[in-house]
Amino acid sequence: MSDMSNCELMQINASHEIKKFVTRLSSSWSRKTSQADRFPKISVVIPSFNQGIFLERTLLSIINQNYPDVEIIIIDGGSIDDTIPIINKYEQYISYWVSENDHGQSHALNKGFTRATGEIFAWQNCDDIYLPNAFYRVAELFMKHPEITVCYGDWYSIDENDDIITKNFSLKPRKPHSPYENMDAYNQTILWRKEVHDRFGAFDENLHQRMDCDMIVRFLLNEGPACFFKVKAFLGAFRCYAAQKTFASIDSKNFFSEEKYMEKKFNFKSSDSFRGKYYRLKYRFAQLFESLIAGGVRYTWEKFRKTYLQRGQFF
Repeated sequence: MSDMSNCELMQINASHEIKKFVTRLSSSWSRKTSQADRFPKISVVIPSFNQGIFLERTLLSIINQNYPDVEIIIIDGGSIDDTIPIINKYEQYISYWVSENDHGQSHALNKGFTRATGEIFAWQNCDDIYLPNAFYRVAELFMKHPEITVCYGDWYSIDENDDIITKNFSLKPRKPHSPYENMDAYNQTILWRKEVHDRFGAFDENLHQRMDCDMIVRFLLNEGPACFFKVKAFLGAFRCYAAQKTFASIDSKNFFSEEKYMEKKFNFKSSDSFRGKYYRLKYRFAQLFESLIAGGVRYTWEKFRKTYLQRGQFF
């Protein structure tokens, strides 16, 4: 059997495990265990709007962690699909939920984190998922290393049927010089201490598509790259499908106008300036090198091909 077919078989097996994890409630789940006092409480905020088709899988990916102390907070923007019946189905596992009109995802996140009481915070979208053992991996690292304030890992892209499309390897943390310069990791695989959020303050409600990049840039600037730790594991999965907000935003002017807004907000050099082009080139070469080491030539080519399709340039 070739290496490629081995990789394909491993991906099929991983997809099968994901499907099992997010399609039925684990029989071993318990609200509190004898370990509850040992582990820090994790608060997960889920902004939601008309994604009832995926919300159940998101909830099961949290509940089935079988983590002894987790707080689930759902802020729904007044959904009219199956969202509320799904919430009612799992209400015993949910610490707080509300369904009412809001001013967008950033506003929903701010409402949710105001309610959060955990020592560790997380944000999961209502169509994305965590992978098995993610919470224990991160909690143990936070307990052993008080100097670490933000943990993150690798992630999968999955389709609407929970099949893996591709692996995504996150990068080393570094000081950002542009809005998109981060660890190539997003909220699906990032958890942070409460005090990080206290310094962060609140999500920028002027942003409706790039609030995740804004969060990561502010974390990096506030905490410093040395306080970040990459877990060498896949912690979450980002769902790709035609009706998805991020998928639809690739050709949207708002996507890039929000980046321009962030350039001014953080006083970054314009991406059109000589200094801005230098920083972009430096970041892309680091991304190229780290992607080759982690995922090989084929993976790196696909990453940079997507960059070209989105931005019209490889670098």
